[in-house]
Amino acid sequence: MWSLTLSLILRISEILAVILDGLQDDKKSLYHMSCCCRAFTDPALDILWRSMHSFAPFTLLTPQIASFVNDVRTSDCDLLKYRCNSLNDWETFNKYAARVWSLRIGEHNNDSADLIKNRDCYTRLTVIRGQEEFHPFPKLRSLAYDLSGPISPQAKPFPPSLRSLTLVCHNTLDCDPIELALDRAVAEAPHLKELRIIGLMRTMRTLHSTPQLQFGQIRRVDLSKAYIRAPELAALCTLLSQAPVSDLKIRLQDRLNMNWQAIPPMFPALKQLDIRGSMFSVILFMSRLAATNLHTLVFQPDGQPSGVTAFFDYLIPIIVEKLGKSLKSFDLHINEPRPHFRDSDLIKSILQGLEPLVEAGLQSLRLFLQVDSTMSVHFPPEVQSMLEPCAWPSLKQFHFATKTTALE
Repeated sequence: MWSLTLSLILRISEILAVILDGLQDDKKSLYHMSCCCRAFTDPALDILWRSMHSFAPFTLLTPQIASFVNDVRTSDCDLLKYRCNSLNDWETFNKYAARVWSLRIGEHNNDSADLIKNRDCYTRLTVIRGQEEFHPFPKLRSLAYDLSGPISPQAKPFPPSLRSLTLVCHNTLDCDPIELALDRAVAEAPHLKELRIIGLMRTMRTLHSTPQLQFGQIRRVDLSKAYIRAPELAALCTLLSQAPVSDLKIRLQDRLNMNWQAIPPMFPALKQLDIRGSMFSVILFMSRLAATNLHTLVFQPDGQPSGVTAFFDYLIPIIVEKLGKSLKSFDLHINEPRPHFRDSDLIKSILQGLEPLVEAGLQSLRLFLQVDSTMSVHFPPEVQSMLEPCAWPSLKQFHFATKTTALE
């Protein structure tokens, strides 16, 4: 009786969905569920194949008639000669590919032959299936794509269903410049909302004018793991300057030799900014920021061997001037290396400089100080009293803490 009741309960789709969601990281259990009962097969397979960390399984599902896509000697001309005689040839491939929402064909610090082979196979598949106006992964929402060579003009690596794209760049000589890759992405996936770039990219070295309306859907941009030199930063800032990006993460290199005045006022729709890197570059970046409604700022500057206080003396007035009316939450991370004997003066200068922000309506202030795990931290009474929450009665949250590692 109990087993019959349990069987009936599990046939309720809502209950089964909750159970399967709880098993999404347990591939073995999902596989067993897909095999034990016909009623569970499709729902379990949907979860099992929803997020794929490799393209390799699909090389085995490619029909024999299209096996040439796995051959590195296959040219674009060979691909364009392919004609699908029967959709039945792709029945098995489609059965699984149509379940995929997230696919990874690129990894940072991994340019292995297998990864490149899988990327090339994926790209060739988009060529031969594209002739039928059909993308191999019609429900794909998230894609990590390896950008280490040119993208074939006939390929359609970015399906229209795509909402989130990660470009893993390797800066090889034949790699497409980042501007052209982004052109392809927004043209083929016009509803793209999230963009992440990892690694060292190439650029056209001249400012490129992509119609800004093409970037009208992008809301989140993550450049925190991209190595951005001056030409790439100029190109990206120009391309995305008027896009409705509301959430930006970025790491800036030191000594960015570029004409900042040639960059149009940037990111007017920005609401959350996580900025890291060179203090000098951050100052110049913030000076070009056009956001008027930015409410959350996370700032993690690289430590400077000297003159830290002087740099903060330049930056804090810019933050107060540009964000004083909108900023509600501010996290500040002070990292190594720096002259520790001046920590007290540095913290005192920062807190005093931030008083206008607090008076303007800041609600949360969190200060993190990176120290060596073997060091003890002591401040004079005047500074210590400034680090007590009671010293900031108008704030909803004030938090000070030491840490041993930088923010990831």
